[in-house]
Amino acid sequence: MQEFFEKFFDTSDFPARWYCGHWSEFLGWLHIVSDIAIGAAYFGIPLSLIYFVRTRKDVILPRIIYLFAAFIVACGVTHMIEAVIFWNPIYRVSALAKFFTAIVSWVTLGVIVKNLPHVMKLPSLTATIQRLENEVEQRTITERQLLAANARHQALIEGTRSIVWTASSEGKFTTPQASWERYTGQSWEELKDFGWVDVIHEEDRDELLRKWNQAATTLTKYQATGRIWNHAAQAWHQFVAEAVPVFDSDGGVIEWVGTISDIEGQRQAEVNLGIARTELVKQKRELELIYQSAPVGMSLIDRDYRFLRINDTLAKINGVAREDHIGRTAEEFLNGFQDQIKPHYDRVFRTGEPVVDVEIVGTHPTSGERRTWLASYYPLDLNGESGTTVTAVSAIVQDITQRKEQEVRLRESEQMALAANQSKSEFLANMSHEIRTPMAAILGYADVLLGHLNDPDNRNCVLIMKRNGEHLLELINDILDLSRIEAGKLDVDVEPTALPQLVADIQSLMAVRAEEKKVKFDVVFEGLVPKTIETDPTRLRQVLINLIGNAIKFTDEGSVRLKVKFLEDVKTPMIEFAIEDTGIGMTLEQQERLFKPFSQGDSSVTRQYGGSGLGLAISQRLVHMMDGEMDLRSVPERGSTFYVRLPIASFEDIELVKPSLVVREGEPDVPFPESPRLSCRVLVVDDRRDVRHISQHFLEKAGAKVATAEDGQQGIDAAIAARDEGQPFDLIVMDMQMPNVDGLHATAQLRSEGIQWPIIALTADAMKGDRDRCLNGGCDDYLSKPIDHMRLVSMVAKYTQEILADELTERRKERAKWLRGKISEETNGS
Repeated sequence: MQEFFEKFFDTSDFPARWYCGHWSEFLGWLHIVSDIAIGAAYFGIPLSLIYFVRTRKDVILPRIIYLFAAFIVACGVTHMIEAVIFWNPIYRVSALAKFFTAIVSWVTLGVIVKNLPHVMKLPSLTATIQRLENEVEQRTITERQLLAANARHQALIEGTRSIVWTASSEGKFTTPQASWERYTGQSWEELKDFGWVDVIHEEDRDELLRKWNQAATTLTKYQATGRIWNHAAQAWHQFVAEAVPVFDSDGGVIEWVGTISDIEGQRQAEVNLGIARTELVKQKRELELIYQSAPVGMSLIDRDYRFLRINDTLAKINGVAREDHIGRTAEEFLNGFQDQIKPHYDRVFRTGEPVVDVEIVGTHPTSGERRTWLASYYPLDLNGESGTTVTAVSAIVQDITQRKEQEVRLRESEQMALAANQSKSEFLANMSHEIRTPMAAILGYADVLLGHLNDPDNRNCVLIMKRNGEHLLELINDILDLSRIEAGKLDVDVEPTALPQLVADIQSLMAVRAEEKKVKFDVVFEGLVPKTIETDPTRLRQVLINLIGNAIKFTDEGSVRLKVKFLEDVKTPMIEFAIEDTGIGMTLEQQERLFKPFSQGDSSVTRQYGGSGLGLAISQRLVHMMDGEMDLRSVPERGSTFYVRLPIASFEDIELVKPSLVVREGEPDVPFPESPRLSCRVLVVDDRRDVRHISQHFLEKAGAKVATAEDGQQGIDAAIAARDEGQPFDLIVMDMQMPNVDGLHATAQLRSEGIQWPIIALTADAMKGDRDRCLNGGCDDYLSKPIDHMRLVSMVAKYTQEILADELTERRKERAKWLRGKISEETNGS
């Protein structure tokens, strides 16, 4: 053994393992790498075991683990030496290492065998894990139940309208009271201990504390009422408080648990119920009084048609005392009950729907007079249960005999008024025709005379005749306009209208009249104005010309001004026209009757200035028809201002401009344009010799060849003869009102004969619908009398020189198509 230790590190006695036997390179390195790997693992395992034992204080038998770690370390050392021996044959070191490993192994085995009985008594790891899992699961369930219970408790506190509270055995709040804080608005610092008393009404505190002390002494249920402050309502609310003690195992009081219930709504409901009952009794008395004193008959009849109740009014209608009706059938009192009345009762009983405003005609039960009653029947459910059978019917009956008689009289009056209105329209139409026809000759021949006279005095006489004729024509037009407005037959045709251009037209027209009167006239645009407005330009021009003409007429010295302004600072945007003058002005009395037809300021004004008094009445009504308003401000001897305001649909798409000056675009270079030259054959058909001759004169002067006919039949014969002779007329001027065959029938006959020449309707009618009637009858255009020779010549030139036959035929087809559609609509609508 001594030699062993002396040569412990001596390797000369042994060769390296590489040289013992025939080691291949692969086999040798396989041993070396494997031994090193095993040794390294044997060092890592014990280190992990030692770390585990030192970290976990609950490890069983730690010494065995330490011995097991030493054993593994020794084994690892042995494997490391085995790898070294391939180069350094330290077999003595290897032997000692293996000896040490053997000792550690047997010591470890001995310790394990010694402790094995104790270890065997320990529960298995699987059982331990299962037990732990069960305990964890049970604990999880318990915690979940506890959380759910806490959540329900919190929800109860937060969700209930009542206050849920807990207090100590002395009545102090020792933990926060969430529902109390929410209801009263107190913070925890304010309500803890006995601070909760502060939100109890001071008049209720003593009684509340007395009952608390009594309950705390006797350990019985606590009950009290009073008033508590409600933070949300900012008011005192009536409440009911209840609480019970919670005891421990020894019978001592742990805490008190209680609630405070808000009964303010219940108390208010009880008060309201009392008021409602009182009001119900009052209403019942009032309804009974109304029922009995009502001016209409009222009754209640059951399913056997027996009277359950009836008021005095209906009893008088039936001619029998009220008390005699009760319990008896309606057939005993009402004539014609089976035929007229019973079916309505049966319908209400069957359907449950009311039958209202039924007229019943019959004879009075006692007087025998023929009367008319208006009756309504309503279902009544005496059981008060929805969906049940109607048990009774309430009837309301009113004698309307006088009203029916009044309706008959009114219908007769309406028919008379319609007849009078028709007569008025016919009168106006006839008057228009009878006056316009001779006026056509008067004004026409006045123009002819002007063309032949050179002497100033003679020309002045003719001009006076023409001017007065035109004034008479204006008067006729005013009367017709007023009549059409009153009859609702005057239309307003709204279209986009260039505002500056319209004002320019009016300025150019009225400036001449103002110059004749030696009165200054100007136009002012105040600020920006819309470039285009939606209105009826013809009617607006008529209104403004009338107002400006009146201003010029009643202003002897000074000026007349038209101001145009856009009012955008109002609810509805408007355009305002203000006509100012420095004329005679008016008193308040004169202003009150100013807008009445055929009325002026007074008779002296009429004598001095003339006029029919229709212009302002027509202007005001035209403005109203355009949804506008007219206003007046006037001071005697200082002048007047008339305001016309017309609404503009909206602020959208309004282009505002600032006209620099008023210029009428397209003003002709010469004041009187030359008459067009004609080269055509024209047939003039009119029963008035003067009209035929003046029309022939104007047309021949323009270059046309003219033939005439005295009535419709002669016109038909002349046209057909000219066609058959191969010398057709190029155009026909056809009077509409003629004896024998009128113009409409003559036109229809010509069209049926295949004659498609242009036909111009010539008529003295100027009422609404005259133009459409002529065009629908086959005419191509329309001229009203008296004849404007320039318009007549221009229209003949237009249809003989500008419009082709194909275009004219297409126009007639479109007109016929439109007319058929209109007739179809009227037929379907009726």
